[in-house]
Amino acid sequence: MTTLSFNGCTHTLTLLSADGSVMGIWTAYNNVDHRATLKHLENGTYQILDKSTPHLHPGDNAEGAYGAWGIIRFGYPGHPGVGVHSGRAHARRKPGPEHPTMGCIRTTDDAMKRIKESMAKSSLSTITISNNSGCAAISATQKYEHIYIPLGMSLI
Repeated sequence: MTTLSFNGCTHTLTLLSADGSVMGIWTAYNNVDHRATLKHLENGTYQILDKSTPHLHPGDNAEGAYGAWGIIRFGYPGHPGVGVHSGRAHARRKPGPEHPTMGCIRTTDDAMKRIKESMAKSSLSTITISNNSGCAAISATQKYEHIYIPLGMSLI
């Protein structure tokens, strides 16, 4: 079974194979709309509900609330329907992954397409959310681990 990992500090969503190897890393955010009852997702590991294919809504497309590939819901206490999806690709205010949701993690259509393709071969089991309540405790090395820094340059 494959798993997902969301890092709220680095704003990345990672798809991991059963052996823990990285199958893909994409931009993702948990920017929650101010009208939502949920302020942000708590760190933890949650069971995926849509294990073999994302849940689709009629008319899902790149500009819609859930994107072209649907939503992968997970069991989050007190908030049924919370999940990972894309959408709002060209919204005027914060398009794509940064566009606010009602509590979900928003990523890119490319990410959702690749995750959906992976789900057809190996079902998803869990999503682990980390560093989603601030970046103060994360080191610069962890925060920028996916950024190439040319030899002779530093983060400081």
